[in-house]
Amino acid sequence: MEGSRKRHIAKTITWRIIATSTTFVLTMFFFRDDPNATEKASWVALIETVFKMALYYYHESIWYIIILKVRSTVRHFFKTITWRVLASLTTFIIAFLIFREDPSAAEKATGIAIIESILKMLFYYLHERAWHTSKFGLK
Repeated sequence: MEGSRKRHIAKTITWRIIATSTTFVLTMFFFRDDPNATEKASWVALIETVFKMALYYYHESIWYIIILKVRSTVRHFFKTITWRVLASLTTFIIAFLIFREDPSAAEKATGIAIIESILKMLFYYLHERAWHTSKFGLK
């Protein structure tokens, strides 16, 4: 079956909702002592959303081209790993830069990246499996 831009865009949007919400909550938790935590966590979420929507779209498109004929849990697992490495590194950088005045910014951004890696790999795998059962956007 052939995929479409509509499918890739829909997957991008549904994933961003899940992922951005997770990042916002984790950022609020780790930087809860910052008097501007809500505002800064919102900026982390906003920057992440804009940047990662484009990054995710290209990641999805590349994986579709690379392994067009293989649809399996193994493929979904490797897509999960490659995405998580890119995404967690990006989240670390964004959180660190926004909270750079915090003396523990590097440690807290690392904590966000580690915990989000675990949570988001699970969430992403489940997201992929759900989309695997969907025919939306397939020709």
